[in-house]
Amino acid sequence: MRLPSRLMRPGALPLALLLMASSAVFPFGNDRGHFYRSSLHNGVTANHMAVAKNLSPKHDFLLFESLKLDREGALAYRAYNRFPIGGYALVKLAALPFADDFSAELHAARTLMLVFFVLNAVLAYLALCRLAASRWVALAATLTAFSSFWLLYYNDMVATEIMPSLSGVLLAFHGMVVFVQEGRFRQLVVKACAALLLGWHVYALLLAFIALGLARELIGAAPLLFSRFGRPDRARGGEAAAPAPGRYLALGAVTGLFGAALLSFNLGNEYLALGGRVPLAELPTVRSVAERFGVVDDFNARFAERLAWLPFLGDQFRRIGGMTIPYGWIEPIWASVVEQSWEISSLRGVFAWGIAASGVCLAGLPFVRHRMLTATLAASGFCWALPMRHQTAFHDYDSVFYVGIPLTVFSLVFLCLRRLIGDRFAPVLAAAALPVFVLSAVKMAEVGHGGREAAVERELMQDFEAIRGRVGEGVVRLPPRYWLDRDGITFGRMEYFLSGSVMLSPGRPRQEMVDFVISHHRDEGPALLTPDNRRMFLYDRVLHDASYDEPALGAPIIASRWNVHLGDGRLIYVGEGCTDRELPFFLSMIPREAGAGGTKTGPPRRMEFRFDDVARRVGRTCVAAVDLPEQDLISVRTGQSGEEGPVWEGEHRFER
Repeated sequence: MRLPSRLMRPGALPLALLLMASSAVFPFGNDRGHFYRSSLHNGVTANHMAVAKNLSPKHDFLLFESLKLDREGALAYRAYNRFPIGGYALVKLAALPFADDFSAELHAARTLMLVFFVLNAVLAYLALCRLAASRWVALAATLTAFSSFWLLYYNDMVATEIMPSLSGVLLAFHGMVVFVQEGRFRQLVVKACAALLLGWHVYALLLAFIALGLARELIGAAPLLFSRFGRPDRARGGEAAAPAPGRYLALGAVTGLFGAALLSFNLGNEYLALGGRVPLAELPTVRSVAERFGVVDDFNARFAERLAWLPFLGDQFRRIGGMTIPYGWIEPIWASVVEQSWEISSLRGVFAWGIAASGVCLAGLPFVRHRMLTATLAASGFCWALPMRHQTAFHDYDSVFYVGIPLTVFSLVFLCLRRLIGDRFAPVLAAAALPVFVLSAVKMAEVGHGGREAAVERELMQDFEAIRGRVGEGVVRLPPRYWLDRDGITFGRMEYFLSGSVMLSPGRPRQEMVDFVISHHRDEGPALLTPDNRRMFLYDRVLHDASYDEPALGAPIIASRWNVHLGDGRLIYVGEGCTDRELPFFLSMIPREAGAGGTKTGPPRRMEFRFDDVARRVGRTCVAAVDLPEQDLISVRTGQSGEEGPVWEGEHRFER
C-alpha cells in the first residue's frame, strides 16, 4: 500500500507545537548553575564534567578524570575511556567559552543536555510520523512518552551515555524507518555511525533490527510476525523491493567495525598514557567492560542477590512502568511526590503498569503497519538491559532506553482514539497531551531544589575559582575524605574543580612534591593563600606542613580541626592533629521549659570541660564524648575558649 506523501512529511504546525512544549524544560528547570540534586545525579555530572574539561590535544584526547602522582612520583592518569569521544567533545565545546567560571560551565553543559532532550523528542516525532501516518498522533504520543519521570529527571544530568546516547539511538531508528520505507541504505549506515560517536546504546537497537530483519527475510514462514514485517511502503520509483539479507549483514559489519575503531582509539590512548606498562587485559577500560558483561567472578559474587534474574527482571518492569507513566499523573494516582529517582520503583502499582505496557506492545503488533520497526523500537530497551545486566542493575538512568515502549504504547492508544473520533478531530489528541507534558515538566522542577545545598555549591564554586587561579598546574594535596563528606562534597566534584592540576591524596608517598594543600579550615597556619574564601582554603604546602607539625614555628595554639556529632544524648568530637595544648571546650545549651503559657525557652546553661578529661587519642586522631544533661534542649553551641574569648566556635546547632 502506498502512503500519501503528505503524511510522510512532519508538518510545520505539529512540529512547532512540539518544539514549544518540549522547550518548557528550559524555563521550568532549577537553577542549573550548580549541583542541585543529590546522589548519582551529582556524582555522574561531576565525573563527566571533569573528563570533558580534561579533554585536549595536550593529553592526546585521552578521556580521564584526574592526574595523580604515583609512588615513584610519576604522573598517573585515572582514565575513564569506556565511552565514545563524541559526547565529551560536545560538552567540552559547550563549556569552553566560559574558562574557569565553574557555574557558567555547568550551566552550559546542562543546557546542552536539555538541547539533546528536545532533539530526542523531535527525532521520535519524525519517526512516528512515518510509522503512524498521522502527525497529530505522532505529536500526542511523543509528548506523552516524554512526560516520563525518568526522561525528565535525567534530562539535565551531564552524562554522555544518557541524553546524547539516546539521541544516537533515535537518530539511527529514524534511519531505519526511512530505509524500510524508501530503501535508503546509505543514509541508515551514516546515521548509525554518527550515533555510535554519541554512545554504545545504539548497538541494542541494531541488534534488534538486524535480528528481526534477518528473521523476516530468511524465516518468513511465521505469518503472524513476519508476513508484512516492515515491507517498504514507497521508494522514489514506486514500490521498493524488500531488503536482501546481505543489507542487514552489511549494516552489522560496518557498524561493528566502526565501533571497534572507536574503542581501539580509546584503548590505544589509554595504553600509551599509562606508559605502556599495563597489560591490555588490565587497562581500566577493559576491566570496566569485563565487569559490565559479567566475566569478573568476584563482582558477581558480591552482588549475586541483586543480579539474580527474577529480582533483576522485576526491577526492569518497574522501570518500564515508571517510563510509561507521565510524571504529572504520579501524584494524583499514587498520592506521593517522588523526591529521589529510586523511589519511583517502590510506588505501588508501577510493576503491574510495566507488565501491562509490555503486554500492550506485544498484543498490538498484529495491528500495526510496520511490525518489524515497531518490534525493534519496543524491544531495543531489553536488547540493552539483558546483555548488560551487570550495568543496568545498578544504574536506574538506563531506564530512559526503554523509551520505545511508551512511544509504542501511546502510538497504539492514540491511533485507536483517532479511529473513534475521526481524522478531523485528531488535533484534540495533541491538545490533550500538551498540558500533560508541561505539567510534568513543572512538577519535575519541584524535585531536588536543595536550597541549602545550592548555597554550599555556590560558595564552593567561588572558592575554587580563587583556588584555581593560584594552583594552575601545581600539585595539590586534598584533605581527608570525611572532611569533604561533611558538606556532601564528593571527590568527583573536586576533580572537576581541579581539572588540569595534579592531585595527591593524604597518606600517599612523595609528599615533598606537593605545591599546595586544600583544607576545610581557615586556621591552619600562616600560609593561607585564599583568606576571602568561605569553605575551602588553599595553603602553601611548605609553610602549612611546618606549622601543622611544629606549632612552635608560628602556628596558632589550636592545631585541631573538629567535627561534632550528636548521638545518644552525647556530643561526639572527632579531630585530626590534636595536641596536648588544647584550650578548654565549652557548651552553651538552651533548655526548653514548660510554663503556664506553654513551652518556653529557659536561661542558657554553660558547661566547660578539659579535653584530656574526656578524650581518647589514637595516633594524631582524637575522639571525645561529652554527656548532655537529661533536660530537654532546644540547641547546643560548642567551641573552645581562649584568654581573649572564643578562638574556635562550631557552627553546629543540634535540635532535640
